[in-house]
Amino acid sequence: MDSLKESDSKSDVRQDAPLPLSAERRRGTELARYVFLSPDIDSSSFDELHIRQIDNADHRAEPAQVQDRFVSAICIVTEQYADDNAAMLGQWLEGIFSREMLFLILCKRERGRNSFQGIPSELIYLIMPSGTPGPFLRQLVENAYREMSLRLDRLGYQTRLELSLQDMRRIIRIGQLLSTEKDFEVLIGKILHEAMGVVGADAGSIYVTEPYKGDRPEYLRFKKSALQLNASEFVLPIDARSIAGYVASSGAPLMIPDCYALSGEEPYRFNREYDQQHRYFTRSMLVIPMKNYRNEIIGVIQLINKKPEAGRSLRFEEMRDGAVRPFTTADMDKASAVAGQAAVAIENNRLINDINHLFEGFVRASVTAIEQRDPTTSGHSFRVAEYTVGLAEAVDRLSSGRFQHLKFTREQIREIRYASLLHDFGKVGVREQVLVKAKKLYPDQLNEIRWRFRYARKALEYKYSQKKLNYLKENGEGPFRDYERYIDAELAQKIEELQGMLQIVELSNEPNVVDGDSIVQIEQVALNRLHLDDGTIVPFLTDNELMSLQVRRGNLDQRERLEIESHVTHTYRFLVQIPWTGDLKRVPDIAYGHHEKLDGSGYPLGLNRPEILPQTRMMTIADIYDALTAPDRPYKKSLHSDAALDILGKEARDGHLDPEMLKVFIEAKVFEKRGEGAY
Repeated sequence: MDSLKESDSKSDVRQDAPLPLSAERRRGTELARYVFLSPDIDSSSFDELHIRQIDNADHRAEPAQVQDRFVSAICIVTEQYADDNAAMLGQWLEGIFSREMLFLILCKRERGRNSFQGIPSELIYLIMPSGTPGPFLRQLVENAYREMSLRLDRLGYQTRLELSLQDMRRIIRIGQLLSTEKDFEVLIGKILHEAMGVVGADAGSIYVTEPYKGDRPEYLRFKKSALQLNASEFVLPIDARSIAGYVASSGAPLMIPDCYALSGEEPYRFNREYDQQHRYFTRSMLVIPMKNYRNEIIGVIQLINKKPEAGRSLRFEEMRDGAVRPFTTADMDKASAVAGQAAVAIENNRLINDINHLFEGFVRASVTAIEQRDPTTSGHSFRVAEYTVGLAEAVDRLSSGRFQHLKFTREQIREIRYASLLHDFGKVGVREQVLVKAKKLYPDQLNEIRWRFRYARKALEYKYSQKKLNYLKENGEGPFRDYERYIDAELAQKIEELQGMLQIVELSNEPNVVDGDSIVQIEQVALNRLHLDDGTIVPFLTDNELMSLQVRRGNLDQRERLEIESHVTHTYRFLVQIPWTGDLKRVPDIAYGHHEKLDGSGYPLGLNRPEILPQTRMMTIADIYDALTAPDRPYKKSLHSDAALDILGKEARDGHLDPEMLKVFIEAKVFEKRGEGAY
């Protein structure tokens, strides 16, 4: 900066010069007022002010007593001086410590503010005639000072208002930030980070209350430290044995200027062991309780060591030697505002978690209830959910290939999991006997057929016994023995035929793939009739029984298969009744398509590849794999994973399953994750 120089002895010896306009400090400097005069102006009218003259020689060195002050000045110059020294004045104003100054310019002719090249127009207070009397100039200087004082006061108010508005904006932003975080551990970390930032704390800790059954909590759980010491969580009682416990107990904030200056008579105890173990030095401390809308304590924020400057952590030597600043009531207000926002966020997070746990319990109970109707499929829905989530996570990790851009958020993974767990819920609308049907005939149907065959055998035995009796009456005992052997052989043949037919029925009852010969044989059995004593004629097999035994694959006839397939529609109708939140709204659609096939041959809608959601395609693979490898069911044997994967491969080649999804399923060994998930 170009220099300024004392002009004469009068200004040097005045020890009772006016004090600065304001006692406040700006940037560590004193606010003082001066009058700068150009050399061609008489200074006698300003003898009670700090007078400095401007001349060419004064721009080489800056007096130290001026450099360390915040300069507030009125400059009085003539127009000739301003014009002749325009470049110098411009340089001086650019380099001076403060431009809080105003110019009075004495002119011989009328000029505008913009006509002076070295002086910005906004700094020109007045342009006066060059003959203006000295006392009048002195009064103008006082008026200019008063206007400058008002400017500075307005600046101070504006600065304080800006700081207040900045804090409010930051606290509002913190509230918005916290309200969007769903992960409790991340939320806790953000609360601590933002609380430290808003007051300039070097370290801090956060505690939350433990669940309780009484009127008030009894314990705090340490959750996080800003020192990143990887400290394990621990529980401490809510009492005066710790500062955090004391604040939670009293419900009032606490501000300690220096923890090492405590007298020991305080109603709380400062534990120095933490500092000793971690080479830290806790000086100032600000501890704020977090309260919910019912004024209940839900946690405590503990802020440690206010930093003298933001942007860097304190060194141990600085903390030990007293460089730490005490927290202020303004810090307490700001931290309390953050604590209020934090309490709302924690309460909301807990409420959301409670709702999630409640819904999780509902889902698990629903799945368990459905699977109890069919014990042979116990655990199927949970395993399908585990496989589907595992496949979704594997797809999410892909960095190349067709699915490299298919990513899932944590909420979408949760959506997939719920859809997988509930994909078979519609079985509640299927008759239980159809659900648990193990073979082509229901047990009571097979028992009834067996009773018919028993009746047929008894009828044969009765018929041939009557023949023997009649022969004996008519022919006597002599030839009877030969006739008896003949009749017994014929009866045995008839009984063997009956047993053969029953065996055909029982073999046909198995849920195996049957050929045309077997169909013909069972039809031949159905042609036989029983003649009851009352004259009623009963077929060996009813039309319904014959239709069931003629099923070529599996154990269900067409009507039963349609009933089983209807569970998908029942599932969808049930799921759309649930008021899902926005992040779970696709659960019904994902579950609805788990029996669709890419070539359109699936059910219930016959969707093609583009119409089937990727999440649904994943679930289809998981559903089929578990159905093939699950523990033995009455209608099928459990397959080894290799055999099941071979079948899945054939399904993919036939256009039923997504081959690339199946490839990920196999390469990521998702099928080996069974039992690892908490489902």
